[in-house]
Amino acid sequence: MVKGVYGKILMVDLTTKSFEEQELPLEVYQQYLGGYGLATYLIYKNTPPHYDPLGPEAIFGFFPGLLTGTSAPFSGRYMVAGKSPLTGTWGDANGGGSFGPELKKCGFDAILFKGKAENPVYLSILEGDVKIEDASEIWGLDIIEAEEKMKEKHGKFIKTAAIGQAGENISLISGIANDKGRIAARSGLGAVMGSKNLKMLVLKGKNRVEMHERDEFLKWVKAYNKEGREGDPGFFKKLLVKMVPRLAKTMRRIGMGMAGPGGLMRTIYHNVGTSVANTLSAETGDTPIKNWGGIGMYDFPYAQSKNISANEIQKYKQKEYGCFSCPVQCGAILKVPELGLEETHLPEYETCAAFGSDLLNDDLMSLFEINELCNRAAIDTISTGATVAFAIECYEN
Repeated sequence: MVKGVYGKILMVDLTTKSFEEQELPLEVYQQYLGGYGLATYLIYKNTPPHYDPLGPEAIFGFFPGLLTGTSAPFSGRYMVAGKSPLTGTWGDANGGGSFGPELKKCGFDAILFKGKAENPVYLSILEGDVKIEDASEIWGLDIIEAEEKMKEKHGKFIKTAAIGQAGENISLISGIANDKGRIAARSGLGAVMGSKNLKMLVLKGKNRVEMHERDEFLKWVKAYNKEGREGDPGFFKKLLVKMVPRLAKTMRRIGMGMAGPGGLMRTIYHNVGTSVANTLSAETGDTPIKNWGGIGMYDFPYAQSKNISANEIQKYKQKEYGCFSCPVQCGAILKVPELGLEETHLPEYETCAAFGSDLLNDDLMSLFEINELCNRAAIDTISTGATVAFAIECYEN
C-alpha cells in the first residue's frame, strides 16, 4: 500500500458485538482520498436505498482526512458522516481538537458502525486492542463527565468522542463531542450514534503516518506557515486586535468586509478567535438578526453588540487553545467566576450569533452558560439557537 494511508478500515457490528478489518484497494484511495470522499464511497456502498437513518441498518462512521495526523496545516479535523435523521438525506459534520489525529494513529482510515447494541456500549481501541465494552456507567453523563470517567479507567492520554444527553435522547440536532467542547455538530449524527446505544469512542493509538519524502513535505509546510505570517502587524498587534471590533460601524459605512493579508487575519483570529465577528457581522449585515427578520444597525446596533464583543470575551481568557496542526490556534479556555465556571471553551461566533443577535440578546453571561450547557450535552448551538429564535417569534406573533 502507498504511504499516507493504511489500506484498511474497521467495520463494527453493534448487534453482534463483533468487528472486522476490511482492506480497500488502492483505486478507492486514488478516487476518494479520505475523509469526506471516503465516507461517501463507503456509506453509499454499504447501505440499501430508503433506509431509516435511526434504524439498525443505518451505517455511520468516523473518517480522518488524508493528511490528518501529519503537520500539514489545517489537517487535524475529522469527519463524521451518515444519513441525517434531520433531513433524511446525506449528513456530515466535522470536529477539531485532537481526536482526528488519534483516530489515524489507531491504524485505520475509517471506523464505521452498523446494527444496534442491546445495551449502552463504547468502542475502545487502545494500542491496537479493539473492544466493545459496557457503557452503563457513563450513559446519562455529559461529555465532560464521561471523558473524566474513561480517563480514570484507561489513563489520561486517551482521546474520546462521545454523545451527551442530547444524542442519548435522539435529539435530531445532537452532535458528537471531543476535547471537552469541540463538536461535530451538524446533521443530527449524535442521534444516529444514540440510536445505536453507542456512547463513546475511546482511542489511544501507536501508529505513525508514513509519508513519501517526509523532509520535502516538512519544507513545504514551513514555507506555507512562513508565508501565512506575512502581514503580521508586529509591534501594533495588541492595539490593532483591540481596535477591530470597534471598527464595526466604520466598516458598515464604507462597505468593507472581513478580509486582509494572511498574517493580519491570522493574528486577529489567533488573539480573539471567531468571536471577532460578533460585532462586525452584526453591524455589516452578515449575522442573523431577530430570527432573520431584523437589521443589525437598527435592531441590534453597536450599542448592544459591543456587550458580546471579542474584547469583552477576552477579559475571561485564561489560556490559548488550538486544534492539532492548525497554525492559527483560534480557540481559548475561559474562566468565568460570575457563573462558577473554572474552565470553559470560548464560545464561537456561530454560537454567539445564534443565541445573541438572532435573539436580540446582549447578555454575555447567558452566552457563556448556554455554550457550556450545549457543549456538555453535545447539541448543535446553531440549530438550538435558531429553534429558540423561531419559538420566540411564534410567541410574539
